[in-house]
Amino acid sequence: MFILKNTKSAISNHKYVAAGLLFAFSATIALQNASAATAGTSPDCKPMQALQKQQFQAADTSASENNTIWMVDGVKGGAPAIGTITNSGLYTAPANMDESVNVTISAVSVADETEIANFRICNAAYSRTGTIHYVATTGADSNSGSYSAPWRSIQHAVDQAQAGDTITVRGGIYNETVTFNKSGSAESGFITLTRYAGEKPIIDGSGLITEPYGMRGLISLNSASYIRIKGFEIRNYKSGTEFIAIGVLAQGTGKYIEIRDNVIHGIEANNLPTNGNANALGIAIYGQQPVPIQNVIVDGNELYNLKTGTSESLTIGGNVDGWQVTNNLVHDNNFIGIDATGYYGNNRADYNRARNGWIAQNKVTNLSVQGNQALTFMASAIGIYVDGGQNITVERNVTDANDGGIWLLSENPGKLTDYVTVRNNLIRFNRNAGILAGGYDATQSGGAAHISITNNTLYQNNNRDIAGINSGEFQLGHNVSNINFSNNILFAGAKGYAITSFIPSVPDTVKLASNLYYTTSGSSYTRWFWNNTNYYNDSTSPNNFNTFTAISGDTGSIIGNPAFINASASDFRLAAGSPGRNNGQFTATTGFPATGIKDFAMNPRITGTLIDRGAYEHVE
Repeated sequence: MFILKNTKSAISNHKYVAAGLLFAFSATIALQNASAATAGTSPDCKPMQALQKQQFQAADTSASENNTIWMVDGVKGGAPAIGTITNSGLYTAPANMDESVNVTISAVSVADETEIANFRICNAAYSRTGTIHYVATTGADSNSGSYSAPWRSIQHAVDQAQAGDTITVRGGIYNETVTFNKSGSAESGFITLTRYAGEKPIIDGSGLITEPYGMRGLISLNSASYIRIKGFEIRNYKSGTEFIAIGVLAQGTGKYIEIRDNVIHGIEANNLPTNGNANALGIAIYGQQPVPIQNVIVDGNELYNLKTGTSESLTIGGNVDGWQVTNNLVHDNNFIGIDATGYYGNNRADYNRARNGWIAQNKVTNLSVQGNQALTFMASAIGIYVDGGQNITVERNVTDANDGGIWLLSENPGKLTDYVTVRNNLIRFNRNAGILAGGYDATQSGGAAHISITNNTLYQNNNRDIAGINSGEFQLGHNVSNINFSNNILFAGAKGYAITSFIPSVPDTVKLASNLYYTTSGSSYTRWFWNNTNYYNDSTSPNNFNTFTAISGDTGSIIGNPAFINASASDFRLAAGSPGRNNGQFTATTGFPATGIKDFAMNPRITGTLIDRGAYEHVE
């Protein structure tokens, strides 16, 4: 029996039955405003305030931490926008949310990865009490900052703002950089920088870079906390030197940072290789201190027409602990899209890595290194890249027509990307591997370990027009261990390669199970490359599918047309009669932490006790 306790004295006791187990809930709920009182529409949904803590605890505390996986809405450990939960079951509600957020806390058995109980929480919207300031192109910094007497510069408004205040910026072009050297607070709330409703403020960086070296954002947060940036167009910040231009930058340390609903374009690194490095980024979160940046939300932004040189469109890098990159649209840029990095700079410490993150429901498309003058080496514009990150869930994303889909490795020798779950993603038309796990060289790069790749749909990747194998729908690299690849659909294109591995010997800790293989040329053209040997699904070669499954240990995988409803219209649901329906693997190594509780379309991932293969679960 799980007992839900609260560290405060209890004023109410409720009982809740879920999955056949009895919950006892003891909580102190301080109903401070009307939204909190009405947040839960169900008597089983318990309201909580911003940053309130709630302990979920097993009767045997030590057994709970060792034998239970705690998830929020299917995300192990939760995320800033839905609340976080520790390994011991301590849940912390989101901070100062604009809208109420209803979530499900799940307790999952370590032994078989099945849900043993769940509980619903309704997190209340936050009512701000701070001052609203106004900025307009017709204003003056000598004004009061009121609606009728707005300030002129955004920076002046930031300098005047206090915790809990909102800076509302009217439409127009603001040719300035904005720097936060101050913070909001848990008690008073965020300092919010946002647009005036129905208008479009533009922060334009034209002519603002004059230095040969350095780094700055059009909006910069320097060790700032409780800051929200929302609703701006951020553009035209271009460097012709080694100066690093960034649309929005958070650096140093800090916590509770939100970057939401911005449109960022025209951020460019135009320095030539003969003159030094060239780097630019749309959004960068850089944890540079021993104390991490924590609780970061990057949500709902569009980043396009970026020339990032050897950098990325959106990066979470260094000592950043607890973050999410969700619902962003990243497209038509000339290098990597979304990147979670570790071990760069001069710091190889284990804490210097992006960790405990959630990359979900993003669309990353049309990234290519073609024409990128900064690259003097072979490289790929990868859609989603985890390079040295740890404890990250990557789910329900689309990576479409990039140089690479979702890649997992560490470029730093002796280091790993590890404990990453990749599930319920749609990965298609990428020129190299759809999913790659492992380093590019045995000694010159690191690798990947403890990786779960489950219930993804990979479609016609590896379509680069060059001779030879090139890659595959799924490719294994060097320095890999404990890789589980199951319940995926791999629909290969003209080259026919479902899985490739160019390393001499694949470790026996790489597990393949219950995948569905097919190609545009039919089942007989399906191929695998494993331990330096080609395998073919035809009757003429001794190296056939049966031989491949025997040598690779692949169990439960099949070859057949997945019968997508309409792939040409991007409808990758499985039609009635599909061989991928109701026969995926749901076991001790492929339970809820691996599959998630929602499929690509946000439908339940499990129907009864059955699961489909691929990113979609069919709905009767």
